[in-house]
Amino acid sequence: MASAIAQTIQSVQYVKKCHVMEESGHIAQVFAEAQLPAGTDEERTRSIKSIVRSIIGAVAMHHNVQLDYRKIKVVEYKPSDDSMLALHPRIQIGAAFARRAPQQETVVELHLLGRTVVGTWPSTDNPAQDTFYACTNALASLGFTGFELIYLEILHNDFANEKIVLLKVKYTHVHGQADLLLGVAEVKEDLPLAVVKAFLDAINRRIGLPTRTEPSLT
Repeated sequence: MASAIAQTIQSVQYVKKCHVMEESGHIAQVFAEAQLPAGTDEERTRSIKSIVRSIIGAVAMHHNVQLDYRKIKVVEYKPSDDSMLALHPRIQIGAAFARRAPQQETVVELHLLGRTVVGTWPSTDNPAQDTFYACTNALASLGFTGFELIYLEILHNDFANEKIVLLKVKYTHVHGQADLLLGVAEVKEDLPLAVVKAFLDAINRRIGLPTRTEPSLT
């Protein structure tokens, strides 16, 4: 059911990508990437609310399922553009793992324009956050700083045996502007890799590109 609902949501105007999480036969979370108009935060928030209403209506009409608007997260879609990638290449993940010797720490390796950097963080009982801070240190070696973790959640879908990393980070530019960025990644291999992928999913959309503050859904 989740894949069929995702296809329906992607047919909604302005929605470009969608991921639906199902749990015990019910929709647990919906993540939709949509084209949002330029304008004030208030105008963009109205647009988001309109898209949420359209998603709820489309799913009710085609699947007879009533979605809870609180389970729908709409974020701004950033289309791939080869010319822009040439000017603003994406940061790529090399590795992410826990190392036991010579000391217990989390290690993250990143690549950018032929450079390879490594960030580390002492291991604690929270491997997801350890990975985030190791990635932050690696990014600092590339010259990117100003990241503040807002939340980092691991969402479990027991019905589909699926886990997703949902990460929100505040990115403060050198000139003082702050953006709230959201990243999502499915845990396909192990948790550290998924955390780094979610982090890069968030920041690769904005670093080096014109930015806009993500509007609140409230």
